[in-house]
Amino acid sequence: MTTLLDDFLSGDRSRVMPAVWETIRSRDPETLDSLLAALPRLRRAAAQLDLGGAIYSNNDHFAHALSKLEHYRDGKCWCAVYPGLLTHDPRKEETQGHIRILSTSEPGWSMTYLCECTVCGQEFDIEQGDHHFTWWNWVPRGLKRRRGEV
Repeated sequence: MTTLLDDFLSGDRSRVMPAVWETIRSRDPETLDSLLAALPRLRRAAAQLDLGGAIYSNNDHFAHALSKLEHYRDGKCWCAVYPGLLTHDPRKEETQGHIRILSTSEPGWSMTYLCECTVCGQEFDIEQGDHHFTWWNWVPRGLKRRRGEV
């Protein structure tokens, strides 16, 4: 049975990219804990790979997954990973219970959102855009609490 770490280190794009996306989406401590000790190996593996990507570099997605692991290791809230990756759809995040959409602009491809993390209360201004694909730029407002703080 292969592990998520095996997939990351395989060098095979068809295995690496699902591992990247599973890590980016995960809020499971057991899944993320299993990768923390291997962060130096994962960084070396990432530096040796060309994962392609037609519109957005898959290597950037890999780097974002590693950033998520570092944020998790450092006790930052799950929402700390929203800035820096344009694929976090606020509607999907709300459906999963991760954020609350507090307000939106008029519907359209250039919508804006005001959202709040359900864990720490961090608010984000989000700009939605469209150029070959729909994207969301998350900008935090003010300071937030660390994961586990009241």
